[in-house]
Amino acid sequence: MDITRKLLVPTWRPLMRATRLYCDSAVRSLINFPVVKMEKGKSKYVMSHVYIHGMMGSAKQVIRSSPRAKYHLHVYDKLQKEANGLGLCTQGLGGGYLVYDPQNKYIKLYGRSGVLGKADHEKAKEILRKACPGCKIDAESGEIEP
Repeated sequence: MDITRKLLVPTWRPLMRATRLYCDSAVRSLINFPVVKMEKGKSKYVMSHVYIHGMMGSAKQVIRSSPRAKYHLHVYDKLQKEANGLGLCTQGLGGGYLVYDPQNKYIKLYGRSGVLGKADHEKAKEILRKACPGCKIDAESGEIEP
């Protein structure tokens, strides 16, 4: 028993510390990952799950928008690079169009992405309401073209 302990303890403890540090950093990255990033004006937006690989149950729904993006996939690719840089995974939930007027504190959600499909605008409205508590948010269910 003493021989086993002498052999296992020196290798086991550093391995557990490394595993704990890796897990802690992934959880820390997920907790600190910004839920909403949007710019003023009319833009394409994407709603996505961000999660730790193998732990889809702890996924976080995030929204990203970009007025300069030509396609919704460009917004999603940018989000994916941001998440992958922190060791996180993404899953696209849909997209649409977002109009953000910070002076009047107004946000409008409508439309759909041709590739990612339509985002749940009501769920996006809830997420934006938490991120921008003073903003008036309209979410249209109809298919309005940009």
